[in-house]
Amino acid sequence: MPRIQFHPILQRLARMLAFAAWVSILPAHAAWPEKPLRIVVPFIPGGAADSAARLLAPGLQKRLGQPVVIENRAGAGASIGTAAVASAPADGYTLLMGSASNAIDAAIQKKLPYLFERDLLPVLLVAEVPGVLVVPRELPVNNVTELIAYVKARPGQLSYGSPGYGTSVHLAGELFENMTATTMIHVPYKGASAALTDLLGQRLDMMFPALAAAQSHVQSGRLRALAVTTSKRSALVPDLPTLSEAGLPGYEVGGWIGLFAPKGLAPETLNTLQQAVDATLKDEAMRQALVRVGIEATPAPAQVLRARVEADTKRWQQLIKSRKIELQ
Repeated sequence: MPRIQFHPILQRLARMLAFAAWVSILPAHAAWPEKPLRIVVPFIPGGAADSAARLLAPGLQKRLGQPVVIENRAGAGASIGTAAVASAPADGYTLLMGSASNAIDAAIQKKLPYLFERDLLPVLLVAEVPGVLVVPRELPVNNVTELIAYVKARPGQLSYGSPGYGTSVHLAGELFENMTATTMIHVPYKGASAALTDLLGQRLDMMFPALAAAQSHVQSGRLRALAVTTSKRSALVPDLPTLSEAGLPGYEVGGWIGLFAPKGLAPETLNTLQQAVDATLKDEAMRQALVRVGIEATPAPAQVLRARVEADTKRWQQLIKSRKIELQ
């Protein structure tokens, strides 16, 4: 029986069809993410960034289909945890829950093992975190004007606490001293909770913590809130004036929380991550959960977060120079 000879073009087409059929039965490569994600919080548990990360995690896990683990790596301002993320692979599995402290680190630290704007990629602005000026209920002042007069009458005698040297809470106090021409004692701690404990015990006279950290003590009446540190009133405490309104025009210390990834993250991975974070933050139950701990969800694009970092860094550099604050 004679052999049937196929035209070369038909032979090539047959081989292509056979290859396509073979490829179609191979398991499809799974899209990102294929394993658990890790969000590094560069502070001890309990602060605003930590609370935001822990509230965000379940929603991200639901939308991405992978566990989301929170890891606290505190120390040296926010630089230890930040360095861990900056040196991690740019694969989307290691992320940073950054904050205003990162902008301060860039201004106050002499030598960092990373350059924040070069080595970290903004993903999304997560939230605004208003600071609040609080005093123990026993301190005989009821507003900012009375507090300024009280401090001026006792130069160098009153103290304010912070979660550490170079934090936004510390610099909020420095700015207060600078604008009121007063002198106080700064007492740094290894976290906001320890400082608040001493404030409640009247071993400190005032503090400028995040509302998220102080809210429960204000609600219980053990601390008196005099004003928020932001330029505008916060929707979280609309009846509380700003420091600028209450007797210190031009005062502003705004807090924010943002998600960052190592530089070099693939655009498609970044897009997937951004969509998941944005959708989680716009969920009403999530927004209310953040409100309960003093955090206002304000999801905004990466460009907004980048501009916020740059503006804050410049502003803090000016204050550090004018106050002659020692670089670390």
